[in-house]
Amino acid sequence: MRCLIALPVLLAAVIEDFREYRISNRLIAFGLLCGLVCRYVWEGAAGLIYGLVNISIPVILLYLLFQLRVLGAGDIKLFSVTACYFSLRQIMGLILTALIAAAAAGVCKILYRKCKGTYDWKAKTQIHFSIFILTSYLITIWRCTIA
Repeated sequence: MRCLIALPVLLAAVIEDFREYRISNRLIAFGLLCGLVCRYVWEGAAGLIYGLVNISIPVILLYLLFQLRVLGAGDIKLFSVTACYFSLRQIMGLILTALIAAAAAGVCKILYRKCKGTYDWKAKTQIHFSIFILTSYLITIWRCTIA
């Protein structure tokens, strides 16, 4: 269960996101450092290189969503923290699961406000994406344990 090491960082990120609508770079740096140190301890220099590659994958894949203002920079950096602990296949599943869950929650939020009569179609609907990253992280760990 070495993947659970990132859980405290993710929980702290969710709390920060709900309190301040942002995730601090100090928390992200701490999570990345822990991930890279763990990869080095578990797999040596090769693990460190794989960790660095995995950290860059969410940045590359999600950059367009950041440019479209669908995701914040902190969300993408939080994906990078989680990516340090997983394989490429698991990272893709984690990202896809989080995006689908967040999209479903966004639609539910819009429909709820529309039914209540308080939704403005021109207004943006913001959600705390970190909770979906945490949920997707836990689902990915669960998939690893049963596979």
